[in-house]
Amino acid sequence: MYFRTMSAQYMLGAVLGFATFGLSAEEQVPSQILQATPNKCVALNQGRTCYADVTLKVNTPALGDYCIRQSQSKKILQCWANTRSFVYTLSFGSPESLSYELISQADRDVLAVTTIEVNWVHKVQVKKRRWRLF
Repeated sequence: MYFRTMSAQYMLGAVLGFATFGLSAEEQVPSQILQATPNKCVALNQGRTCYADVTLKVNTPALGDYCIRQSQSKKILQCWANTRSFVYTLSFGSPESLSYELISQADRDVLAVTTIEVNWVHKVQVKKRRWRLF
């Protein structure tokens, strides 16, 4: 059973053109390039704005000019020049999950994406109203 799973995983990697282990710096997985800590924010009630200080860590394989931007609005948060790695502290505040992208400043290509998920402790329940005439 393990051999079948391992073989299928290796075959998928071969078909997609990469090995599933032993990645060099030039072959970094996009999820390792941009990391958010914490990547979850918990609000008390559903629909409430969740606030957190999130650290975005960037570690790219090559020197370059990079920017972090919010995925939905395409608003650029900050840019760095001639660097490989940097840290950005984000004051997150949103009632819903948001994604952030690392882009190349020269050609605006998206290099990596991370999502900060918003969860809640209590889900809003709709109360049924029963009307009586008597």
